[in-house]
Amino acid sequence: MLSTSETVKDLDIYEGRRLLRDFYHERRVKNAFEVKTLLECWKLCRRGTEVRFNDGRRVRFETHLGFRLGTRLFLEEIVSRHHYNSILGLVYVGAMLVLVAVALYLAGSSLWIALAAFLLEALFLLMLAVVTAFSPSEDSPAAVGALGVSDNLVASINGSIQEMTNAVSDLFRLISQTDIRQDVLLTRLTENLAKMNAENVRKLGDRLEQTNALLHEIIENTRQQKDAGPGPQPHVPVREDEQ
Repeated sequence: MLSTSETVKDLDIYEGRRLLRDFYHERRVKNAFEVKTLLECWKLCRRGTEVRFNDGRRVRFETHLGFRLGTRLFLEEIVSRHHYNSILGLVYVGAMLVLVAVALYLAGSSLWIALAAFLLEALFLLMLAVVTAFSPSEDSPAAVGALGVSDNLVASINGSIQEMTNAVSDLFRLISQTDIRQDVLLTRLTENLAKMNAENVRKLGDRLEQTNALLHEIIENTRQQKDAGPGPQPHVPVREDEQ
């Protein structure tokens, strides 16, 4: 296998970016896990001074980019170009989980389920925002000839993100309105129960007063009869045979 060597200024120029994409594709085929490939590419972007390929090429860089520029290059050339759709899919999955969690909350489940779903969706949206912010500029000389996203696709994605954000806002509004309605229903139920209890107590008091008056009347009648004594004895005629 023929071994060749060349020198490039750094990874941030067009030739360096092309070498970075070649390195990513080569390591992606070799490694079993995508995470390992991403870590190797990130390490190369930050402090790589040399890169070797399986075809025998060896490229040296005059300088390394460091943490800030290397991370920016890694997000632009690797994450944004090759994993944008995956992160967008995670955002849609998070939106589905939010819908399910809100439905469970409205059905009586714990509020923590809905909050966990919202936090997960917020994390996915943050990842999408970071990747979108570091999308490679199609007007820069370093990105000439690179694969890009068409304007129609970008507009469609932005529209979908806007619709998703509006849906999440509507869900928050629905939850707040549901809490308010529950408070109003609870207040009205408490007031109705208090009124019913007061009415029942009043009716019971009226019945007790009527019973006490009736008992008092019976006691007075009995006392008057005792004070009057026995009445005159009735006259019994005597028959002649008895005389």
